[in-house]
Amino acid sequence: MATMHADARNQLPTEAQTARIEALVEAIPAATHPESLALIAFWEKHHINGRVLRRADLPCREAAPLLPNVFVLQPTDETATDWRLRLVGTKLTRWLDFDPTGLTISGFYHPDHVAENAEVYRMVTRDRRPHVTQGRLGGVNRDFLKLEIVHLPMEGASVDEMLLLGCISVFEQ
Repeated sequence: MATMHADARNQLPTEAQTARIEALVEAIPAATHPESLALIAFWEKHHINGRVLRRADLPCREAAPLLPNVFVLQPTDETATDWRLRLVGTKLTRWLDFDPTGLTISGFYHPDHVAENAEVYRMVTRDRRPHVTQGRLGGVNRDFLKLEIVHLPMEGASVDEMLLLGCISVFEQ
């Protein structure tokens, strides 16, 4: 992976500059990391009358401490075989050494990991239930870190538009 300089962080990286992430994770029954638990608590608080958290509820003071670890994905079309990163928190962009906002998962993940991740995102948004994994991400020179990844359904501009709200929490070594 090419390293991007700090002044280039706001620019969309080219494919040659983009890591090809390998998700080396396993599903777990429930989150355990404090940052993951905080996001889930926020999501549950805004899960009202059978409706999940709305995107409009996310940018608020209450959510501010959560945002550095958060990402938001949107399906690129109705098949949801590819998803676009709409928001990537500052802690995650520093960790990756570039800002992947605007990239699709087909341009971000290793090709062997795109379909499996897209299926998880479809399941979360279709079933409107959380999905939590733990493990490591390969391809970013941080594969020594143990991570917890939370995936939550979130309403977009309307009740019919489902997005995926996620968070990556790093365990202390």
